[in-house]
Amino acid sequence: MKLFSATRLVCTVIFFLLFAGMSAPAAEKDLNLEVQLVFGTNEAQTNGRPVSPQIEKKLKRLPLKWGTYFVVSSQQFSLAKDKTNHLVLGGSEMIVKNLGGEKVELIMIDRGKITQSLHKGQTLVTNVRDPNSFVVLRQVDEAK
Repeated sequence: MKLFSATRLVCTVIFFLLFAGMSAPAAEKDLNLEVQLVFGTNEAQTNGRPVSPQIEKKLKRLPLKWGTYFVVSSQQFSLAKDKTNHLVLGGSEMIVKNLGGEKVELIMIDRGKITQSLHKGQTLVTNVRDPNSFVVLRQVDEAK
């Protein structure tokens, strides 16, 4: 009878140790993000640099009226879970918050709030006050 109780105790301990190990949250990595202020036009533009081919492809799938897109300004940064970063690009004020699990919240001051999952390769695009400009937020490999 004592062997049965000892076996039951050992099995119970192993079960709880395995369960505790599986339920322990892994430390989340910081998100390396880039925010760009982009200007759209149908005319030749010399101010700013053209957006990357990946961003251009994504923008051309949106119902925007421009054929050419230029980065007016950009900023890269690393953001830990539950932390925020306050930015101003080209007069557009915004706050970016890492909600964890590759989910971000973008608050455009005087414009509203967007919450979205932002996995690598995905972009968040929103307008700003200037009708030809908008903000592009994406994950990058490493913040500079």
